[in-house]
Amino acid sequence: MHPLIRLGLFTAAAWLFFDDKDSKMPAVQKQFEDFHSNIKLDDDDEKATLREKRKILLDALNSHLNDVPSFEHFNQGSYSMHTGVVPLDGNYDIDVGLIFDCKRDKYPDPVKLKTKVRDALNSNGREVVIRRPCVTVNYMRGAEIEYHVDLAIYAKRDDDQLDLAKGKENSIEGYRVWETSAPKKLTELICTAFKDTNELAQYRRCIRYLKRWRDVQFRNGGAPLSIALTVAAKTWFKPYFEISGKPTDLLALLDLTKAILSHFETSYSDDDGWHQRLKVTLPVTPYCDLMAGMSKGQMATFKEKLEALRDALSDAYDEELPEDACKLLKKQFGDDFKVPEKSETAKAVAAAVISTGNSA
Repeated sequence: MHPLIRLGLFTAAAWLFFDDKDSKMPAVQKQFEDFHSNIKLDDDDEKATLREKRKILLDALNSHLNDVPSFEHFNQGSYSMHTGVVPLDGNYDIDVGLIFDCKRDKYPDPVKLKTKVRDALNSNGREVVIRRPCVTVNYMRGAEIEYHVDLAIYAKRDDDQLDLAKGKENSIEGYRVWETSAPKKLTELICTAFKDTNELAQYRRCIRYLKRWRDVQFRNGGAPLSIALTVAAKTWFKPYFEISGKPTDLLALLDLTKAILSHFETSYSDDDGWHQRLKVTLPVTPYCDLMAGMSKGQMATFKEKLEALRDALSDAYDEELPEDACKLLKKQFGDDFKVPEKSETAKAVAAAVISTGNSA
């Protein structure tokens, strides 16, 4: 049943929220959905290549890992959450969890287990690097990374969680740790945020829009973590549909951007003094702040760029012509957001809209 039918009738407050400007909003849903098609990681193309790379690595591990417990694997990250986007730099990636059949006390130094994984894969021209949260395998095309696979190394626990091996080869003892984690639960929460399939699809599209915006706007570094944007959407996203049931991604993304900005708070630290920060809490163990790694300057830049996105979405909302709205949006999302010709749009406008807001 469509979410609008479940609502039964619209409240007076909902209608007051959407004033008469809604009838003049430019009809840009087609352009948003075309944009989504351009940036979505295709199931039958790049995902197939990534699955092949994963299989090759797993086969190599099974053949060359010696004197270690057996392991099982699972997909994690945007690949498993169905929120992946085509990377601007062409460096496709997949996150794979390896659960070894042992407890953390078998390897008091978790980096030793990561080193064994690295050594088992360090052949056939692969570039294998031990990073703090994972072991990364880079596939090179000349001097450039074409694909990479991140292998997160886990040990089993007696509960339904896992212990994640963290640390690098040159890390001091205090940074070589096992950290309790719940990656499968996180994937489940992201994937089941909305029961209605149309709402879930819009939610995933808006996550991808934010990810591509991040890639375009932070080309020189300092970007928030991709998972932070995903969790922010999980926390604050609300679906928006026309009365007819047609999705309105422009308003959904504008509302989400405003919601994120509304949660910036004034914070104080001895190093940075008073400044504005956004906290995005991981909804599973270890319940960490996913924005904690951003410096004062990076956070300020993120807020400024987010405000620019809000303003562009708001200005696009106020435009009457779709082509004029899309020119504003293209500056935020890059060349994959296409500007239609005037003959294609003929002053098309969208109908009145309401938020359904029915999360799981």
